[in-house]
Amino acid sequence: MSDAARQAAYEHNGRPVTADHFYAIACDPRRSVAVEACAGAGKTWMLVSRIVRALLDGVDPHDGHLRVSPHEILAITFTKRAASEMRERLYLWLEQFADAPHDVLVAELQARGVYGPNEEDGLNAASQRLRQLYKRVLESGRQVQIRTFHSWFAALLRAAPLAVLAQLDLPLNYELLEDDGPATALVWRRFYQALAAHQPHKADFEAVVLEHGRFQTEKALAVAL
Repeated sequence: MSDAARQAAYEHNGRPVTADHFYAIACDPRRSVAVEACAGAGKTWMLVSRIVRALLDGVDPHDGHLRVSPHEILAITFTKRAASEMRERLYLWLEQFADAPHDVLVAELQARGVYGPNEEDGLNAASQRLRQLYKRVLESGRQVQIRTFHSWFAALLRAAPLAVLAQLDLPLNYELLEDDGPATALVWRRFYQALAAHQPHKADFEAVVLEHGRFQTEKALAVAL
């Protein structure tokens, strides 16, 4: 890719920016950002970099201890595979940073928007904190929370008071469905049983089928389900 094309590939609020400026914004955990990019563009790299930055910014500059506990950081994704990839990348990076030379650490910091190329003192101090980060995270005894949507909401349900679950008519015991096929089939059986027992609804259903056909009707119902 040419320098001009690479330049045009990055925007901030509709304004073209350099790649360095873009990553400095996207990786800053103090900012609320929404990143739009195609597959393979580096969104996972940016998200894990934000976690590293959040941990790094939470290191006490005086004693080197973490002021931000790893388990207070939450990243949510759609699939177990993506969550596993993010978790592996985070701890691999931290392990590599622990033994990396100073110049490598400085380059990694600059790639993630930490300080500028001329702020040597700030980069030196940040590189020392980055080198100690893996040790501090392990000493904390609790990991960064990198979860799927399902596992996160399951954790919320497990922590909910029983009275709240009863009020919302939610079961006390449940399991996550890896395959919703059997549950969907059960819903359809109940739907048609209820339809047959309620003449006005049955008449409405038959009218829709007559106008649009059974396939389109069931397709629309499947979307609604």
